[in-house]
Amino acid sequence: VFVVCQQSQQGSRRRRMSALLVDCLGLLLLGTVVIAQQCSDVSNMIIGHDYIATSTTSSSGDCCNACNTNSDCVAFTWDTTTKECFLKDNLNGNVTASNRISGTNGRQPIGFYACSGQYNSFPFCNTSASLSDRINDLIGRVPEDIIGQQQTARQSPTMSDIGVPSYYWGTNAIHGMQNVGCLPDGQCPTSFPAPCGLAAAFNTSIVQNMGRIIGRELRAYYNQQQHNSLDTWSPTINPSRDPRWGRNVESPGEDPYVCGTFGEAYTKGLQYGVDNSVYQSIVTLKHWIAYSLENYNGVTRHTFDAKVSAYDLADTYFPGFKRCVQDGGAMGIMCSYNMLNGKPTCGNPNLTSILRDDWGFEGYITSDSDSIHDIYASHHYEPTAQLAVRDGIKAGCDIDSGNTYSDNLKSAIDQGLLNMSDVNACQFRTYKMRFLLGLFDPEIPNRYKNISKSEVGMASSQQASLEAARKTMTLLKNDDNTLPFAPGKVVAVLGTSSNSSGDILGNYIGPICADGTFNCVPTLYDGIKSANVGGKTLLVDDTSKISDGVAAAKSADYVVLVISNAKDGGGEGHDRYNISLSPDQITFADAVLAAKNFKSTVLVTVNGGQISIDHLKGTAPAILEAFMPGVHGGQALADTIFGSNNPGGKLPVTMYPSSFVNINNFLNMSMQAFPGRSYKYYTGTPLFPFGFGLSYTTFTLSWSPQPPSFSVFTTVLNNAKNFTCTVTNTGKVLGDEVVFAFYKPTAKTITTLPHDNPIPQKVLFGFQRVSLSSGESTQVTFSLSASTLTLVDTDGNTDIHGGKYDIILSRGHGEDLVTEVEVKMDKPHRISTFKKWW
Repeated sequence: VFVVCQQSQQGSRRRRMSALLVDCLGLLLLGTVVIAQQCSDVSNMIIGHDYIATSTTSSSGDCCNACNTNSDCVAFTWDTTTKECFLKDNLNGNVTASNRISGTNGRQPIGFYACSGQYNSFPFCNTSASLSDRINDLIGRVPEDIIGQQQTARQSPTMSDIGVPSYYWGTNAIHGMQNVGCLPDGQCPTSFPAPCGLAAAFNTSIVQNMGRIIGRELRAYYNQQQHNSLDTWSPTINPSRDPRWGRNVESPGEDPYVCGTFGEAYTKGLQYGVDNSVYQSIVTLKHWIAYSLENYNGVTRHTFDAKVSAYDLADTYFPGFKRCVQDGGAMGIMCSYNMLNGKPTCGNPNLTSILRDDWGFEGYITSDSDSIHDIYASHHYEPTAQLAVRDGIKAGCDIDSGNTYSDNLKSAIDQGLLNMSDVNACQFRTYKMRFLLGLFDPEIPNRYKNISKSEVGMASSQQASLEAARKTMTLLKNDDNTLPFAPGKVVAVLGTSSNSSGDILGNYIGPICADGTFNCVPTLYDGIKSANVGGKTLLVDDTSKISDGVAAAKSADYVVLVISNAKDGGGEGHDRYNISLSPDQITFADAVLAAKNFKSTVLVTVNGGQISIDHLKGTAPAILEAFMPGVHGGQALADTIFGSNNPGGKLPVTMYPSSFVNINNFLNMSMQAFPGRSYKYYTGTPLFPFGFGLSYTTFTLSWSPQPPSFSVFTTVLNNAKNFTCTVTNTGKVLGDEVVFAFYKPTAKTITTLPHDNPIPQKVLFGFQRVSLSSGESTQVTFSLSASTLTLVDTDGNTDIHGGKYDIILSRGHGEDLVTEVEVKMDKPHRISTFKKWW
């Protein structure tokens, strides 16, 4: 029994010492009865999220005994291969897994709300007290030796003695809930197209609606006690700096304004719903900051020190985050793996000061997985784990996704490396999130508590996902009106990914099908076959079978030729070394196109990071960019190919030729280094430019009214001018068009910048997507003030400079509308001052 008491103390660090004493006294009284208590076991199942303790045991029965000796344990999982025993304080998110035995011991976990039942008398439960008083009282009740565990993701464990339940930080939800299983009745969360495609829609209402659906589904899972999290580690708003980055599939594109508006829309949809008394859910913007490398030439995200100029930080890397914080109200930030200019991002108080002091950020900050560990273990910025903890806490990194806080925070305090005021500030910000979600107010009603499981994956949400997939479709070429095809013919669907459900889903994929597979997702071939009513649909998806592909193409009236980088387009943890199509796909595509005499064929691209199609741009008569269109991508593509959906997407990135990677150093973070990156600085000839996208109909733009030949801004405030154009559908079918608004500085007229200061070729400041029937017109207005016409200097300061600027309204191709404005002022007007720390 003495040994059991010792084990109980070691395995239950999350409890108060008084509670430990009670446990051990109880064990003395119960003796071997406690150890003999049986568990209800199930094979090939993981029960519960995360774990509160782990050890090695010889059997599942011994693992059960270990659970029984830990008063917080309600379930266990035993790995039959490694013999590891994981103790759980919750029954949430059960998933199937081989080589696992899990069990429960009959104890009931604390519910999902603190202050319930017998625990409602604590002062932190007093709803009449101020929020700060409630949080501070709670902090005072958390023993010093378990603070590290409480400040740990993914799971802050239960504090059973004061009735505070466990909480799961960081449900990935880039385009649908991850880190969960489908509900027991088979309902699965809604999944949307990958963000690289959603950005091509240039329609923030789609993104906001996606955020709303994800937020409500999170609440549904919470209400069903299926997942103890209302915090998402989403969205990713890092610009697509370079096409080699492995995580471009998550990014809304290369433009900081687009990344910011995407994140703002997602944030508003997910955090702010039908009840203003509490947050619906919490976003966590990632990755802060200058993160766009995984593993390249032996340099990994865990070792990379990103050298970024003050200019590029202020011009490219900061603006998206600033917009999400200030205009979106984002309440969470994730700091990144990399170092930035010599300091780890998760241990740099200067970066936190920008967020909190300059931008007014009021939320919490978490590390990316093991980023605090990286401070000493891979960056070698500090020699010990305790010093890494010190750096993280003092920099305001409130949550550690890893074990570095849980294992070392107490010793860092004991060594005098940390003041409790710094530690308590981190605790305050994290508990604040849970209070603001209403999770300490079980008796106070809010409308989110009424969200039922019927909302998970419901029909209207699936329709929203389908509509989003349709809106992402981007037509890059359509010679001689090759598209749309007529149904009822012989159609050959050929090429890689044409019959793969998984290849069209993107990354960070949550549960899609109730059986844990992707088999319920119609492939591109399935979608085309279903839509080709009265016709015959052929399939060759093996690019090594060139003769079969050629034969199918020759026998078909139409060919859908699918090319893909789903298998070589990079991913989290690995970047790409080239951006061209794989050799087998090039050979296959060339043979198929030649067999059709380069007619009656659409080249469909399935990709996260871009594919440089090079010579195929010239030989394919039609090109349709599908990105990774998601669970309804097969139907959306078929609808587009057969004409019931008119493509209206635009490229959110510049499509570079494959030679780009030979002349631009991926490890160089500069946006201006030859030949430049993004439409703002690229000086080469792209295959297709940012914003490009065609339609099955035609449009015109005209000024309405014609602006003055020369507009002058003489003041900074309250001097907005409107620029309005009429968009007319001059074709024969309903279609969508996107109008972009850029300003283009006339460099020679900007005399107050240093002579070597970068000046962008043009800068996006607005976009609008409109839908028009044949012959219909509408007006689109963009408001512009002098404060919009900002430029960044080499020190990172943002100012308004006197000079001339072209205002350009564009459809991404065709003739633009251009007018000139002038800003007149004696000296630059400061908008923001950059605080350099290196």
